[in-house]
Amino acid sequence: MLIAEQLMLLCIDPQRGEVDASQTHVDMNALAAAALILDLAEQRRLRYKSGHVAIEGLLPTTHPQLAHAAEVLAGPTNGLRMGAAIELLVARLNPVCKHLLESLFRRDVLHRARASWWPWSRVYFPLRSLQARNEAIAQLHKAATEDSITLRGLGLLVLTDFAGQLAASLAGDAHEAAAQKLLHLTREPVGDEPVHDLLVHLRRSLLG
Repeated sequence: MLIAEQLMLLCIDPQRGEVDASQTHVDMNALAAAALILDLAEQRRLRYKSGHVAIEGLLPTTHPQLAHAAEVLAGPTNGLRMGAAIELLVARLNPVCKHLLESLFRRDVLHRARASWWPWSRVYFPLRSLQARNEAIAQLHKAATEDSITLRGLGLLVLTDFAGQLAASLAGDAHEAAAQKLLHLTREPVGDEPVHDLLVHLRRSLLG
């Protein structure tokens, strides 16, 4: 499952089927776009250097959203600054969140329902697979409490924090550990240096 999809599962209200944006500090589509950048980096499709990102090569991928994201970012041959890459994905894959939710529906992770029988009425995505959501929460908990750091784990911590959903996903000591890890992210290296540098610049770009 993509990092971006796990982010959706951490941010969606399981019963109402809507992404909870009431606590978010950054637009959810921007967070989803940032998550896709992390997915491309995790799959070694993305080159990062000095605040800029570029696609390494258009290798085939089975996930449509990731393939589309790679195509969008492959346009500028010299790469883009992180903030510009996020903005471009938001503009070209609009609405990013909706596409990710549709993908999760097609894989039976979410239900799909309309507010009324009118074909243009609002679409909702109530949770179908509790296991998938629990796996996303477990990934977040592991990143918060264990010394070993991965791009996926720490990336999810950063993005879930921006979405205002850390407290809803982590409790007690785990939430405190996550807060401390994020507090020190910009002050000292966490995990591998390339991973740390990428996440620092991604976080800085989202802060504007």
